[in-house]
Amino acid sequence: MKMGKVSRTVLLLQVLVLTFGDLNADPGEAQPELECQAALVEALAVHFESLAPVDGAEVRFEELRAGLKQLKADALAQKLSREHLALLEREIRILSQGVTAYREQYLQWVRLTAEGEKHQELRLLNGKVYREVVIRRVTDVGLEIRHLSGSARLRHDALGEEWKDRFLWTGDEAHRSLVAEASADRKVAELQRYAVEQGRDPVVAREEAKARLYLAELESSAPIVPAKLEPSAPLELAELEPAELEPARKVAPRSPGKSR
Repeated sequence: MKMGKVSRTVLLLQVLVLTFGDLNADPGEAQPELECQAALVEALAVHFESLAPVDGAEVRFEELRAGLKQLKADALAQKLSREHLALLEREIRILSQGVTAYREQYLQWVRLTAEGEKHQELRLLNGKVYREVVIRRVTDVGLEIRHLSGSARLRHDALGEEWKDRFLWTGDEAHRSLVAEASADRKVAELQRYAVEQGRDPVVAREEAKARLYLAELESSAPIVPAKLEPSAPLELAELEPAELEPARKVAPRSPGKSR
């Protein structure tokens, strides 16, 4: 890879970062992002050390290594570094020609940091345009947004390549997510219909059903692991003090005809 191409790519990425939208994090919600940031930086650092320097790019490799070191320091200092991390990740992705080695950590980070992001407009492949867009959530299927006229769920195949490249959507993951969502919707509908038959408020029944499904998902995803028991010290028998016994008193037998 020629250095000129890498330099142009980095410049383009700097422009893209400036257009990502509002990247100011709410201090009250910073901890989850800090954890995702630290996990991604660690995965990137491990992956980067497995790469061989490109001819003519040895100096840039050292700069990337220094950048990762700075990101580790930022994580320890509880400092968010979205722009810097986005730039380094993209350049490392180009050098390694993929994200397989750190895909899981990247997806957790990039989806979390996208929440609340603002865009003046968002254009679909079919030409439809949404204005004053705020990203509510990124899923395996696509984007959930608020916009000037309401809200919408946008499938990944309706969005441009820059979105697909950023969030790494795949058709298989989207299909599995839609199947799971349809199954959950059917369960909620069945419980709601049963509630109506029993004379209960259908709205309350629907919310209760969603809560039960959510709790069931949490319980199934976090199995209880038995605690490891430490070996206990051998039991010692207590020393018994000798008991002082009093001699039993003899009672004379009573005469049959004698009464008190």
